[in-house]
Amino acid sequence: MHIRIEAETRRGLRIIGEIPSIPLCRIEGYNGIGKTNAIKLLRLCTGDQPFTGNDHSWRTFRNQLKSARVSVTDLHGAQKLEWALDPSRWPQVAEPLGDLIGEIRIDGRSARPRDITPLLSVHHVMAADTPVSVLSERLSTAQKRIQEWDAEAGRQRQEEVELALGDLQNKITDCAPSQLSRELTITSEAEKIAISLANQLKLARERVERLDRAVEISAQLTQVRGRGPEMDEKIEELAAHLADLDQQRQKLDRQIKNASAQKHQNEKAENEFENAQKYLVRRDKALRTIQSHLQNLAAAVGVEPTEDALAAARRDTSQHLNRLLERQPRVNATPMLLSLISSLTSSLENAEGAEHLGNELLISSSQGGTDWTVTALREALQHREAVLREEAPSADAEQLTQEIEETRGRLGAIAQTEAALREVEAAQTALEKAEGRLLKATKGLPEQTARNLEDLMSNRARLDQEARTVQADHARLTHARELLGGGKTEDALAAELVQLCREANVEVARLRKHREKEQAEFEELTRREAQAAQQATLAHRNSENRISRVTATARFLSQNPELSWLRRAFPKISSLPGLNVADQAQALTEVASAIDKARDSLGSTYSSLRGMETALGRLESRIRQNSGETGTETASDRAAKRWLADEVRQWFESEVVRTALFNGGTNVELDPDSLQLSWTAADGQTNERPLAAFSSGEQAFAYTQAQVARLDRDDNAATNRLIALDEFGSFIDAKNMSALASYLRGRQAQAPHDQVLVVLPLEVSPAIASSNGTTNERVNALRQRGYFAEAFQL
Repeated sequence: MHIRIEAETRRGLRIIGEIPSIPLCRIEGYNGIGKTNAIKLLRLCTGDQPFTGNDHSWRTFRNQLKSARVSVTDLHGAQKLEWALDPSRWPQVAEPLGDLIGEIRIDGRSARPRDITPLLSVHHVMAADTPVSVLSERLSTAQKRIQEWDAEAGRQRQEEVELALGDLQNKITDCAPSQLSRELTITSEAEKIAISLANQLKLARERVERLDRAVEISAQLTQVRGRGPEMDEKIEELAAHLADLDQQRQKLDRQIKNASAQKHQNEKAENEFENAQKYLVRRDKALRTIQSHLQNLAAAVGVEPTEDALAAARRDTSQHLNRLLERQPRVNATPMLLSLISSLTSSLENAEGAEHLGNELLISSSQGGTDWTVTALREALQHREAVLREEAPSADAEQLTQEIEETRGRLGAIAQTEAALREVEAAQTALEKAEGRLLKATKGLPEQTARNLEDLMSNRARLDQEARTVQADHARLTHARELLGGGKTEDALAAELVQLCREANVEVARLRKHREKEQAEFEELTRREAQAAQQATLAHRNSENRISRVTATARFLSQNPELSWLRRAFPKISSLPGLNVADQAQALTEVASAIDKARDSLGSTYSSLRGMETALGRLESRIRQNSGETGTETASDRAAKRWLADEVRQWFESEVVRTALFNGGTNVELDPDSLQLSWTAADGQTNERPLAAFSSGEQAFAYTQAQVARLDRDDNAATNRLIALDEFGSFIDAKNMSALASYLRGRQAQAPHDQVLVVLPLEVSPAIASSNGTTNERVNALRQRGYFAEAFQL
């Protein structure tokens, strides 16, 4: 490649104007002529920053360069690259210029710095650097790059990734998939317990009902034995009296009929009297039927069949029903509240005992109320538990419901009794009207006949009233007898009692005591069953809620377009919707665990990176100060040493270098602690030599060759490269210079598009001329430009 530079400068800045198209080129010239500045300017043009870490030198160079035009031709992949530089736009600190470099053209077309990168790169190798100084500089540069990356992007990126992983992990842990299996097990066990207790309660209820019936039969049998015969005798007496009254009434009816027969003034009056008599008989019969019904209803509710007594009974029963309805919510909630309080008090007792937290403040009031310690809260809860147990010691929800239904039934019976009372009153009114009608019908009879009939009807009315009274007594006593023993005989009741006791497997003499025991067990079982049913419902609701949250989370992870990276990292997530909920929960648990490990790995990686920064700094300090003290060695320290040893090893990979420095030895290695080189000589012996013990020429030769070799290993190298080897004359002797020339010529075949530029200080005096005239050409170039360029050969 051929390079031309036209620079306008101020205050002594000089830059050579041309680098000819010589693949392996040698430039010699006076000191200060601008050879190194030209290389630095070319590095700026190709996107590099040669002044990194030295802002003062950068500002001097920038301020002294007014403008410059650079062109490069004879390239592979392009015909001509051009730069028009405007340093006034460059920043004050030494950093890559980017688009601020100036105007760029490739083959006449406008271009940007990124378009230059694949076409041309410039590499500057300084022979003045010793391996120790270069290693120190490399360590310092590596440390600085880690610091800059961490400050500018590393910490922010770590926080972003950590935040993203944390949000995702929270999304999974919020649905607590690991608890699903436990909650399903709890639900299953709770439902089994509830079903078992329900079955036990059913059997217990049957036993209690059987014992209740047996106790009832026993009481009825006792009543029948004590009062039955007397009541039966009284009922028979009333029935006989009622039959006698009926016979008397029938006799009076015949007398009334005979007395009125053929006594009317006309046929119409006679018919009217006969119809009135029949109507009176019907009304009397209806009244007696309704009165009998009223007496039965009144006896059933245990209330006198009067308006005031029925109204009072209805009022008392309604108030009792309201009290029962008010208790119902508390009774229904009591089992669950008792369970909750028991659980809380148990936890508080543990805190008081094992943890000694009794006097610790648990709840602090924000508005001047009561502050609760662990002990105070536990005592308050236990007091509340005692109150709840006293409120409903035996009245569980089922018993309360039964009592409410019975009270409602009594209210209905009272209402029926009141309706029957109103019917009796209406029937009495109808009877009075029938009596008046019959009395009116007697007006058509002769006076004496009418008086006789009035006496007969008066006697009949008296008999009717007495018959109604006797019939009411008979009905009331008959109903009471039916209630006594359920209408059964003493033998029937005794047989039923024996059968019930046999089914309950209990002796008659121990019936009541056994019933009390069974009733207590039934009440306890009722509470346990209600509590178990509520716990099963709660467990089922919790597990259903957990299932819903797990499936929703699984759907979110498998479908959210922003989580495609997660599905690539964990392919099983994509198939989550097709799995059963237990497998979904297991997969989510695995994902949460993987994310947790990733977060740990992220923190460890960034911590290791920052540890490497520190280790590089310590290693650089030891090398620069030639100190062998290592102190406590960390993993980062060991990694930094391995990296340094590999860097040195690469320097000595070339056979040319090993021949020149180690007489063809192999297995060259560096001890980073002592900076001691070791290698295997041709005779198989292991030799050692401190790195600093090599001469400056040997060090420069080795370093230069290593740097060029490192460029050759770059897989992303630009198509064209300018490799400048600077300040070699002062450090490399003739032997090593010859070896370097041989090495550079040997690599030309492998890198045909590289131009190697060997920059040397002036070695030939202008006053000395050779026989072939070469010196005269150099002298002319020196006189005109202060340097000359030619093919590098020795």
